[in-house]
Amino acid sequence: MSTITASSETSLFLEPVATERARRRVEDLMSDFRTGAWHPTRLEGRVAELLLASTAGDGMLTPPRIRAALWEGNIGMTYENDGRFAQVLADLVPVLDDPQLAALDIVDAAGELVGAVASTAVVLVA
Repeated sequence: MSTITASSETSLFLEPVATERARRRVEDLMSDFRTGAWHPTRLEGRVAELLLASTAGDGMLTPPRIRAALWEGNIGMTYENDGRFAQVLADLVPVLDDPQLAALDIVDAAGELVGAVASTAVVLVA
């Protein structure tokens, strides 16, 4: 757990830096997605689709599922769109790994972001 804390604009309480960073990145990317300032690539859409499918049983984003999605995206995802989606997923892993860092609002917002990105995945029919 990170012992360094940061002030959240939405709260009077200090929270760990990892939690604040994950929250900020999820919110920023979702905001850019909604305004059209950021558009997921085909690879990002496909990785989000795979991640969403892995949560079908229980609806939970978990560190092993996120790691598997990042593995599928491989190096290419770190270069596409400046790696923003990959960075958001990577920032979620330590937050979800440690119950003291996890916050339900981040998990919910991340799930919404993954769903939105997955909805952009192009389905190729042979």
